Parts: sequence; structure tokens; C-alpha cells
Amino acid sequence: LLPKKLQAVVQWQYLNPGQKGDDGLYSILAGLNYYIHGDNLKLMVNYIHTWSDFCQANPEFGEDQFDEVIGRMQLMF
Repeated sequence: LLPKKLQAVVQWQYLNPGQKGDDGLYSILAGLNYYIHGDNLKLMVNYIHTWSDFCQANPEFGEDQFDEVIGRMQLMF
């Protein structure tokens, strides 16, 4: 479906520090990796949507949901 140089990535993350009853943090990530020269040189782009039970219960600490777009390049030698 995708060319060999492209890799689709999907990841679910959940963090529960256990300090309060409503302090969970959740993230879902979708991205693409483009392998220019195997793992030695690749480009990575990710979109991450995160939401927080703690911030939802305590709005004075900021937004309870936010989005990020992250681009990276990996060069190994």
C-alpha cells in the first residue's frame, strides 16, 4: 500500500501518575516516516492530540486538550 521508503505510524499513550483520582494523561499519535537511507537518514512527521483529566477537572491549570505537529530528522553515522 505504501512505498518501501514510507512508514505509517499510529500510537496510543496513557499515563496515570496515581497522585490524584483524576490525573490521567492521554495521547494519540499519527505520523509518517520517510526513509532516505535506511535508519541512517530519515525524516519523521507526527501529529499528536493530547488530553488531560487533571486539567479538565482543574481548568485554572490550562487547556485540557492540545495538538502538536512535530517534525524530526535522524542522522546516524
